[in-house]
Amino acid sequence: MDFRTVFIILALAVIEMAAPLNAGCSGETLARSFELRWVSDQPAANGETDFKGPTAIHNTDERIHFLNAYDQVAARFFNNPNWDRLAVDEARVAEATRRIKPQPLPAVRRRIPLTDWKFTGQRRGQRRERARRLDAWNALPDADVRDGALVLTRAGGSIQADWAAQDWRFRFQWSARLTNPGDHALFTLVPGVICGLRPDGSAFYRADNKDIAAGSWQPGSWARFVTEVDLSQGRFNLYLNDALIADFVPLADTAAINRFVASGSAGLELDDIWGQGYQPLTKDPRKPFSIATFIDEDFSPLPDLGGWNRAGYDDAAWVPVPHWPYAHGGERRAGEDLYLRTTVRPGRFQKALLNVECLDPAGDIWVNGRHVESRNDRYPFELDLTQYLKPNEENLIAVRVKANKETTGMVHTPTDDHTGWSAGRMALDLTTPTHIDDVFVHTERLDSNEARVCVETTLAGTDARKLKVSLYPWFPAESAAAAATEVFTIEPGSAKSKNIIRVNRPALWSPEHPRLYKVSVSLLDDQGNPIDDEVVTAGIRTVSQEGGTFRINGRPAMMNGTLIFGFRPPLERISQWVRCPPEDWIVREILMIQAMNGNTIRMSQHNSVVGGVNDPRYAEIGDQLGIMFQWATTSWVREYSPDQLDFKGLPLYVRQVRNHPSIVIWQPANHPGFPKGDAGFREGMKWYGRVYETIYALDQSRLITPTANVTRLHPRNDAGTLDCDGNAVEPIPAWTAPGIARGDMDHATGYGAEWIVPRLYPSPPTFTSHMGWRDKGYKQDFLNSPVRAYFDFESEESAGQPNWNLVKGKPEYLVFSYEHDYDTGSIGQLLNSSQWRASQAWQAMSAYEAYRKKRWLDYDGLAWCTLRGGGNTATYQKPLTDYYNHTKMAFHAVGMVFQPILAGSRNVDMVYGPGDAVPVVLMNLGEERMVDVIVTVRDLDGRQIEQKIFSGVRMPAGRSATDVGEFKPGSPKGIYSIEYEVRASND
Repeated sequence: MDFRTVFIILALAVIEMAAPLNAGCSGETLARSFELRWVSDQPAANGETDFKGPTAIHNTDERIHFLNAYDQVAARFFNNPNWDRLAVDEARVAEATRRIKPQPLPAVRRRIPLTDWKFTGQRRGQRRERARRLDAWNALPDADVRDGALVLTRAGGSIQADWAAQDWRFRFQWSARLTNPGDHALFTLVPGVICGLRPDGSAFYRADNKDIAAGSWQPGSWARFVTEVDLSQGRFNLYLNDALIADFVPLADTAAINRFVASGSAGLELDDIWGQGYQPLTKDPRKPFSIATFIDEDFSPLPDLGGWNRAGYDDAAWVPVPHWPYAHGGERRAGEDLYLRTTVRPGRFQKALLNVECLDPAGDIWVNGRHVESRNDRYPFELDLTQYLKPNEENLIAVRVKANKETTGMVHTPTDDHTGWSAGRMALDLTTPTHIDDVFVHTERLDSNEARVCVETTLAGTDARKLKVSLYPWFPAESAAAAATEVFTIEPGSAKSKNIIRVNRPALWSPEHPRLYKVSVSLLDDQGNPIDDEVVTAGIRTVSQEGGTFRINGRPAMMNGTLIFGFRPPLERISQWVRCPPEDWIVREILMIQAMNGNTIRMSQHNSVVGGVNDPRYAEIGDQLGIMFQWATTSWVREYSPDQLDFKGLPLYVRQVRNHPSIVIWQPANHPGFPKGDAGFREGMKWYGRVYETIYALDQSRLITPTANVTRLHPRNDAGTLDCDGNAVEPIPAWTAPGIARGDMDHATGYGAEWIVPRLYPSPPTFTSHMGWRDKGYKQDFLNSPVRAYFDFESEESAGQPNWNLVKGKPEYLVFSYEHDYDTGSIGQLLNSSQWRASQAWQAMSAYEAYRKKRWLDYDGLAWCTLRGGGNTATYQKPLTDYYNHTKMAFHAVGMVFQPILAGSRNVDMVYGPGDAVPVVLMNLGEERMVDVIVTVRDLDGRQIEQKIFSGVRMPAGRSATDVGEFKPGSPKGIYSIEYEVRASND
C-alpha cells in the first residue's frame, strides 16, 4: 500500500469521526439519486471519460464488471433485489378504476348511455363447422355433450382430443368439474404432462416420476387448468384456478404433443378446451414466433343469426359484454364479425340523436330491423333516429362491426395481425329540433385571481334567444353551487356563439392538481325557459411556451413520461386490446407512468402504419388522474409518406376530444419521411402547414407538433432563416406559426451508440442516426429558442433484457429481440441471457446519464420508447417494464431523473482521474427553495467512504440548473456509488 493510499484512508477515518452522516441537515429529503463511477489514479482518466468510446480507459470485461456493480448498487438503492416488482400494485389499480367518475349528464335533454349490450362473434360458415364438431364429440363412445359441457359417461372410460403436433411451445387450458366427494380425474397431454384431481380433494402433477400434491378442488365447482409447455427446454408450468402449482418442472417426455386424454369418475365434465401454439420464425427478427389456435371447444352451438337485428329474435345464447366498450379480435377470433344488441325505451321525444364514438374499423347499425347506417371509417358520428324509434316502446338497436386484419403492419406489431375491432360508446340524446350541437370550453387567459374562459357553442335550429353558461366544481369534489354563471344573447339566425365567462379564484387544472369543472350550457327561449342543454367537463388551464419554455398555467413545466404501444398481456389479448382496452388498463398505464414520477403519455399505438386511436376514455381518465397527453388522433401516420394522413378525419377527431385539459399537444404524425434537402423541406412544409391549419382552426389553446421527428424534415434553424445546409433563405410562415412547438427523437445512448454521443450531445459532430438521418446541428438552436419549446419525443432506445425468470414457460422465454446487437456497439460484446442483470444495468445507467444531461440542457420534456415490452410479440426490450408490468432497472433510473428536484454531476464522465473534480449541479422544477446537497461516496457494499455537504443552496423558482460547487473524490481507485441527497435547508 503506497503512502498516498494510507494518507487517504486515515484522512477519511478522521472525517467520519468528526462529521457523522448528514450532520447539520435535518430537513425533509426532497430528492435522492446515485451515479456509479470508477475512481482511477491514471492521468488518462482526467477529463470527461467515455464508458466505451474514444476517451475510454477500460476494456470490455471491465465494463461488464462495472455493470454488475451497478446492478448491485441499484438493487439496494431501489430496494428491488430480484427485479421482480410490479410497477403498480393491482389493488391500487382496482381502487383507482373504481373512483373514476363517469361524465355528468345534462339536466334538460335526456341522455341515455347505451351500456347493456349482448354480443356474439361469427364468421361465415362457422355455425355449421361448430355443429359438425359437436356431432363428432357426441359420437365418442364414452362421452356426451350436455348443457354446454362434455361429460364422461362411463367410469374407466376416457375422452380424447387430437390436434396438429406441437413441437416447440404452446399453451393449453381446460376446465373440469366433478360432482361428488371421492371422485377423481386424470389428465394427460400425451406424452409429457400428467396431472389430475384426487379423491381426497387435492390436485396433483407428475414430475420426475413422482406425483406431487398441489392445490385442491371442490365438488360441484369448476377447476380451471392452464399448462404452458416448453418442449425446447423440456419443462412446463401448471396453473390451477390461476394459481401456479408447478413452476417450470421437467417434462416426463419431450416428444411433440398432439393429444389430450381425460379419464376418471363417471360424470366428469370438461369445458372450455383451448390451445394456442407457437412456432419460431426466422425470416424477420422483429417477428420472432407465430401464434395459432390449434383447438377451441366450448361444447355449445353457435346461435343462428337469422333475424338477429330484429326485435323478435331470441338472443338467450348471446353473452353480456364483459366491459363496455368491448373489443373482439385476436387470431382466435379471426374473421368473426362482432354482433351487438341492446334495447332502449325512450318515452316521448321530439328529436332523437344517437351519438357514436366510432365503429372500428367499419360496420352497420339497425334500429328495429331497419338499416340506418353503414360506416367504412373510424370517425365519430351522430345519427338522427327520430323516424326510426317508437315513443314509449322498447326499441332494438343492433350493431355489426366488421372483422379486422392489418395489412400494413409495422416493425413492432405482433405476428397476430387480427387487431381488435369494436364499437365505441354510444348515447341516445332526446331533445328538441333546436338544440346544442357542440360545446368547446378552453381558457383564454389567466390573471392573478381570475380566469377568462371561452365557451364556443354550435347550435342546430334558430328558436333560441339566449345562452346560459354555468361552471360548477366537479372533480375531485363536486358542488351544486356555481363558481360562475352568465347569460348571453344569441344573434338571430346565428349557428355559432362565442362567449367569455369570468371565474374568480379558479381552481386550476395541472397534472399535480387535476381539478375539473362541469360546464353547463343551456338554450333559453324568450321567456328564459330552457329549451335544451349540454354539459361537458373541462379544466381551467393554459398551455404555452413563452420565452421558449413549456408552461402550464404560465409556470415552467416539463412533459416527462413514455410512449404507449398498446400491446397488453396476456398474449391471447395482445392484438384484441391494442385499440380498445378495458378501462382498468388505461388506469394501470397512467399509474405506472406516475409511479416513475412521469406525467406524460405519448399516444403511439403501433397497430398499423396508418391509424392511432382517439378513444375519449383516455382523456376522461387522464383529466382525473392528472396526466398530460401528446395526442395523435386516429389519423396518425407512423412512417413513409406523410400524405397517408387522413385529413378528412383529423378535424373530426380533434373536435371529439378537444375539451379535455389532459391533452396538451396535438401530434398527428410520428416520423414520416420527406424528400432530402431544403427542397424536401419546402415540399414538406405544404403538408406541415395543412396539418397546422386544420388543427389551429378548431383549437388555438394547445401546442401543435405536426411530426415528432423534426430531423426527417431536414429542418431549417428555429427562425427559419437558414436551410439545412446553413444557407440563408426566406422563412416559411408555417415553420414559425403561433402554437407550433419543436421536437425530435433524440436517442443519445440508443442503437449501439458509443459514449461520445451523450458526451458531445446535443451536437455530436460525427453522429448519424440509426435511420441514416444526419444531425444538421440545429438542436442547440431549438433548445435556445426564445419563442418555442423543444421536446425529446422518443428516446433513449437502449435495450435491457427482461428478468428471464419471470417469463419461464412463455413463448418469448430466452428469445432475443432484434435489438440484441446494440450491446456490441455500446458495451463491446453481446450479453447472453445469464447476463440479463448487466443488460438492465446498461439500460438504466445510460438512460439516467443521458436524461440527466438533457435536463441541464433544458429540454422541455422527455419521453421514453416505450412503457411496456409488448412490441414485437412480447420480445421488444427497449421498454421500461417487461410485458407483464414488472419494472426493469431503467424504470427506477428514469424515475430518478423525473423527480422535480435532482442533484448530480454536470457531465457524463465515467472515470474520475487524479485531476478531476465533480461539478455538482442542482436541477429544480417548481418553487424557490433553500436546500442542502449531500454528496456521499459509498463502496459497493454500501459503506460510506467520504461525504461532502453543500449547505444553504438557493434553488431558483421555475425550471433551473444551478451550479452548486465541485467535489473532488479522495477515494482509492475502484468503483463507487456517488449518492446525491437534497434536503430542505435549516439555514
